[in-house]
Amino acid sequence: MILLAMLLALGAERLLSSHRRGSAADPVLARLWPKLPQSVRSFVATPWLLAIAATTLVALIAHQLSFALFELLFSAAVLLICFGPRDLADDVQRLRAARSAGDAATVTRLTRALQLGPMPDADHRSLLGALFIQSHERRFGACLWFVVAGPAGAVLYRIASRMAVLIEEPAAQRQAALLHGLLAWLPARITALLYGMAGSMDDALDAFGRVHREPQSGIDGWQRRSWSLLAETANAALDWEDAPGSGPMIASSLDATLAEVLRMETRATLILLALVAMFSAGAWVS
Repeated sequence: MILLAMLLALGAERLLSSHRRGSAADPVLARLWPKLPQSVRSFVATPWLLAIAATTLVALIAHQLSFALFELLFSAAVLLICFGPRDLADDVQRLRAARSAGDAATVTRLTRALQLGPMPDADHRSLLGALFIQSHERRFGACLWFVVAGPAGAVLYRIASRMAVLIEEPAAQRQAALLHGLLAWLPARITALLYGMAGSMDDALDAFGRVHREPQSGIDGWQRRSWSLLAETANAALDWEDAPGSGPMIASSLDATLAEVLRMETRATLILLALVAMFSAGAWVS
């Protein structure tokens, strides 16, 4: 059931990608939060309570579905809603098209949207790392929690990942970031290893170990390490040096590297599906 639902959701995401303008979960959260009383929004535990309430509601609905077909369609629909806000491939392809057309303004806008931070460094390593992180946030995080806890798990991760962006109250925002960090800690590492299996595993494991050995800085250093580990491990798996001693990738090869990032995402997704299929087959046999 889990595998079939994932296949349906991923297929629907691809088919509907040109018609999606954002995740269906985001507008609901964006409208709900401002309507809450100020005392509720300022309460530090509110992000946790909202996540628990939404997860419980989805779990109760799923539990009431007695027909396997209805359960399958509901699970696939919930997982699809938790993807996004758009298919990463669409955003990257628009960036590649803008670069080919020499549209500097569009390139700058799309790069900033994909980067969600400062402009990329000279060798574009920071942009590529941001793409791998967004791949996790848009797809793998929800998929991995879906494998663990079904549609309720996907909803839990999606809400946790978006609340820190929507919430403005400092205390509640810190709690939302904490919840997101806790839920992303293990999935980010699994996604990093999936990208390692999709690319250069030896280089990925070297980067994985190196980042883990780096000292943490600050009280939230463990959260930053998750994203650093994912970005650096996936970048290493990309094997972006053409040959030993060739130096880092130069700007002229960025377009080809962006295409390879999308291919790696596809391969990592197929590996995840294969692992889920093996797990499902083992559970069925037992």
